[in-house]
Amino acid sequence: MGHETVLLKAENLCRIDPVSKVMLVKSASCIIQQGDRIVLSGGSGSGKSVFCRLLALLDPPDQGRIFFNRQPVTQADIPHYRSKVAYIRQRPVLLKGTVQENLMFPFALRINREHHFSPEKITRFLSIIDKPDSFLQKNAADLSGGERQLVCLLRVLQLDPVILLLDEPTSALDRDMVMQVELLINKWMQLHDETRAYVWISHDEPQKQRVGQKIWRMNAGVLTTGLV
Repeated sequence: MGHETVLLKAENLCRIDPVSKVMLVKSASCIIQQGDRIVLSGGSGSGKSVFCRLLALLDPPDQGRIFFNRQPVTQADIPHYRSKVAYIRQRPVLLKGTVQENLMFPFALRINREHHFSPEKITRFLSIIDKPDSFLQKNAADLSGGERQLVCLLRVLQLDPVILLLDEPTSALDRDMVMQVELLINKWMQLHDETRAYVWISHDEPQKQRVGQKIWRMNAGVLTTGLV
């Protein structure tokens, strides 16, 4: 791919545990391009989640820089950056209220004031996962774990992120829900003509084969990229 397709570049990211002073991520560098479907593999405690949180700038790197669309990300850029580079956690967190209220919540935030809730967009996403519009009126407290994760994904996808950082989003789900999450993310990539990208942490070997076209590995805080 050409230079113009680079979405994100990270240089020498380091993260030190503030309590133990152990280096959790060691000089990690990577490039994420349009269309990248990356699986991040590695043992428990190897630093995968820490690295993805660094890429999302949810935790500040102790060293290193991130470039987004070839521009260095400054402190002032971080709120906007997080709306474009979205982190999906393993355990979904929803607010009290209905599914629709959860989906509308981001539009109340200042950073999203230029966006508007689109029922048509949500209906299109719901049709992909075979959910009726009445699903929007379900109480979030009554949803299964898989449905909660789907709502968290919809809440992010409706805002048109550029990169998804997926931290084992299906690890606690049954097979049907796993396939729905994979389908939704695959369709999101297709809807945007493969101009988006994701990094997907997974321990599931068959899933890695389904969702990954590139394999990155993390071992004791050391990132290895370029593996196919």
